[in-house]
Amino acid sequence: MATISKRKRRDGSVAYTAQIRIMRKGERAHSEARTFPKKAMADEWAKRRELELMTPGGLLSAKWRGVTLNDAIERYLHEFAQGAGRSKRATIQQLQRFPIARVQVNELTSEQIVEHGVIRRNSGIQPATVNQDIVWLGIILKTAVAAWKMPVDLGEFEAAKLLLRSKGLIGKSKARDRRPTLAEIERLREYFERSQRIRPSAIIPMQDIMDFAIASSRRREEITRLLWSDLDEADSTCWVRDAKHPRQKWGNHRQFKLTSEALDIIRRQPRAQGEDRIFPFRPASIGTRWQAATAACGIEDLRFHDLRHEATSRLFEAGYEIVEVQQFTLHESWDVLKRYTHLRPANLTLRTSV
Repeated sequence: MATISKRKRRDGSVAYTAQIRIMRKGERAHSEARTFPKKAMADEWAKRRELELMTPGGLLSAKWRGVTLNDAIERYLHEFAQGAGRSKRATIQQLQRFPIARVQVNELTSEQIVEHGVIRRNSGIQPATVNQDIVWLGIILKTAVAAWKMPVDLGEFEAAKLLLRSKGLIGKSKARDRRPTLAEIERLREYFERSQRIRPSAIIPMQDIMDFAIASSRRREEITRLLWSDLDEADSTCWVRDAKHPRQKWGNHRQFKLTSEALDIIRRQPRAQGEDRIFPFRPASIGTRWQAATAACGIEDLRFHDLRHEATSRLFEAGYEIVEVQQFTLHESWDVLKRYTHLRPANLTLRTSV
């Protein structure tokens, strides 16, 4: 029901306020008002808005009027991303820095989503990174529909995603085949040794951590979660807590085989009282030290995760079969495992023909 009220302003002019109140089951379901300089304008707006609100979904759309994508992102982070890692939260929050975050959720169009992809592409971002934006945008929009009953047109999102993919603005990341050379590894060892001599008591043992990553194929985060209480020296095995899994983030505890080199590195680590972690350091600090070392050594495009590639390839070069390598690396899929095996032709031994 709409009502029009008249009032005088301080300057003597007259203003007309159209007030709409809709009641459902004795309770106010919706209320909104707007002021106009003329009564005819207030009447026209009130009649049009009443018709809009009475259409299917009209009240629901009105409820979310003014709610932006930025608001939806904030709510998603608060309700569904409490256990998300730093990297994942940073990827989601990055969306908030772009113009698309200021768009009302219930008015988001495929054109605006495509425009966001073009903006990212023009800034030099690779299709795989742009794809991360679109993936999280889709997750947030679908959450808004399912969990909060927001009137989001998911068809607009799907149309935009289809176009972005067909034009090459989004795509899957390319499999890396970067392996450190023996010379690069030696330069890094020398750098870490010099750093250790300068500050022996206040520095992460990066040489041991690098060598352990190559010997064990463990990821940076996994290395810092290994526990003395999970180590079985007799069997050369250890448990890794919350091992990476495509669907299960927590509770995926798995036992893996240790090479003799990896076990030797563990044995020489100091054991602090009250500390069960074998490598009690922050993954982010290891990452920072790694970046500084590669930069100081003039080594380009070598990530810490590439040491896992190196470790896996060395296991194959040592003669292990896929099923055996999997006991060391804990890869979930043999197909994925094949992608990590970048064997050096020079290291292959020719077999004698029968």
